[in-house]
This record gives sequence, C-alpha cells and structure tokens, in this order.
Amino acid sequence: MVQQENVKIFGLRPVEAVAGLVPGGRHCVPIMAALPGMGIEADVVGVLHGAAGLRILDPEPHGIGQRVLRFFESWGYQDEIIKLYDEGLRKGESMIVIPASYPDRTAVARLLAGNGGHAVFYFGVGHVESLTGP
Repeated sequence: MVQQENVKIFGLRPVEAVAGLVPGGRHCVPIMAALPGMGIEADVVGVLHGAAGLRILDPEPHGIGQRVLRFFESWGYQDEIIKLYDEGLRKGESMIVIPASYPDRTAVARLLAGNGGHAVFYFGVGHVESLTGP
C-alpha cells in the first residue's frame, strides 16, 4: 500500500496524529517502510509536498467564515505550526501526517527525527504537543 500524496486527509488540523517535516526526496521511504512494524498501515499516512501540498495546507483562508475562524485560531499555537509547515514545504521539504495514538506518539516522533524530521507535533483531540524542535 502507498501513502496518500497531496490529498487533504484532515480538516482544520490533524487529530490523533503525529505531523512533521522531513527533507524532500526519498526521506519518506524509510519512514513508510518502518510503519507496518509499528502497526500503522501506509494507506492512512498523508504526505504533502510541492505546490500541490501548499495549496492543500492553504495558510491563507479565502472565505469570510474561514478568516474569522483563522483570527481566533491565530491567538494560539496552531497559526505558528502552520507557518512552520508552510515554510518547510516552500523549502522543498515534505510534511508527513501519521495517525497515532497518544501512547504511540513518541515512537513515531523518534522515527521521523531519525530520518531528518523536525517540527514534529502530536495533535490530540484537545491539545497539541511538541515532540521535536522547530
């Protein structure tokens, strides 16, 4: 099975997932290869990259309802995280989103970090946790 590339797999933010940036190119290959051993199927993993990935991430909302929502969200952490991901995609990195339970988050974060990943966050139901530096 293959990960979903440049497919919008989450709404306003991932939920019960680890997301982070990895260097572009083949850096996702070892990550994807390791996931089945962790009990995670590749077809539930999302990867954003390039111009298509930027359009999906869409840090600049267009409709009035989205602008109002973005205004309130910008008071918290989410706006800064989206800016990190936007910057990484513009630099040629890939954003990877891996569904993970709270107990599995650290193992997934170690996998990403071990493959050049950074800006790794766990998105829980009502919270976000930084698992690596920016």
